[in-house]
Amino acid sequence: MSRGKSTNNLKRSSENKNPRGDLLIVVEGEQTEYNYFESLKRELKLSTIKIKIVSANGGDPLEIVTTAYNLYRQKQYDQVFCIFDDDNKPEKYKQALSTAKGYNFESVTSIPCFEFWFLLHYCYTTSPFSSYDELRPNLESEMRKEGILRQGENYNKSDKLLYQKLKPNQEKAINHAIKLEQNHPNENGCTKPSTKVHILIDKLQKQKNFE
Repeated sequence: MSRGKSTNNLKRSSENKNPRGDLLIVVEGEQTEYNYFESLKRELKLSTIKIKIVSANGGDPLEIVTTAYNLYRQKQYDQVFCIFDDDNKPEKYKQALSTAKGYNFESVTSIPCFEFWFLLHYCYTTSPFSSYDELRPNLESEMRKEGILRQGENYNKSDKLLYQKLKPNQEKAINHAIKLEQNHPNENGCTKPSTKVHILIDKLQKQKNFE
């Protein structure tokens, strides 16, 4: 930490969060989350200069926070969001939450996985899914009911049109996520199941108003 911004300076400079300022969003991989937020950014016609979405190229939750920190040191963003799930690595997940909080970054978490946010587009559930593999059949079933998937077709994490397919039910998903927060408070970010994706969507929609 001898070079670049100190942690204390980083925390202080992040405290004055300007909704019109530059945003950094760091996601885990180059498929699901990256495609989703890139599609959302295009739909809202948000500035590519003002909002940067970066893939941490896999890894565990802590690596996402570390990637965000390294990028922040290169350019001072007004707000930094780290998108990750527990990845069945509870200790590193909790460490990632703590580290992000120390940097004053916002952790946009989903448990057990990002696809739980997708499932909320079709139904409200409090089932404590233990993993992506356990949740996926439920998501596929709901997507088939909606005609998004054909019979026998499986959910595809790399589908670049996922956002467009999910968008008609976005308001329903937001309402389900809010209801879940009310019934199962997620103050420490570790509640199963849970998601904070709707919070970031709200922030990006408000950003649109300042473009």
